[in-house]
Amino acid sequence: MIMSKPYQTIIQQRQPSDVEIFHNIHPDVKPPCLNVEEMGLTHQDVNDYRSAGELIRSIAKTIHLWRQRMPKDAEPTVVAMLNGGLQIHVSRLAQESFHGIRIEGTAGGNPCMVLTHQSNVELLCYVQKVDEDEPERRIGFVIDGKETKE
Repeated sequence: MIMSKPYQTIIQQRQPSDVEIFHNIHPDVKPPCLNVEEMGLTHQDVNDYRSAGELIRSIAKTIHLWRQRMPKDAEPTVVAMLNGGLQIHVSRLAQESFHGIRIEGTAGGNPCMVLTHQSNVELLCYVQKVDEDEPERRIGFVIDGKETKE
């Protein structure tokens, strides 16, 4: 059954070409591979039930370690991908509840904020190419009520 446009959901109206794939990947730099010791996690930590705060702490630490190993024309980037193909270029992540995450950033160039359960979002981390003279773009992480910029 084909529905008329007013009755279709936004997802049904979207075409695959409308879904942006992450862009501007740095061609010469791959994200550093971090072993468990570098991330400061024990095998038990990796396998334990994790809160959204622990997830955000782990991402912040990874981004911090990536930054230390990158050339001046590269920077780490985080894109939050939600159901339906919505992508948010992350500027800040915060824990809202035990499993809740607040994602702040831009979607399609527009500022936005999403509150979601940690299981409803995928976080893509990659290395983006930037001009060497471009100011460094930091990502904010709110961990245990304290904000850091990595």
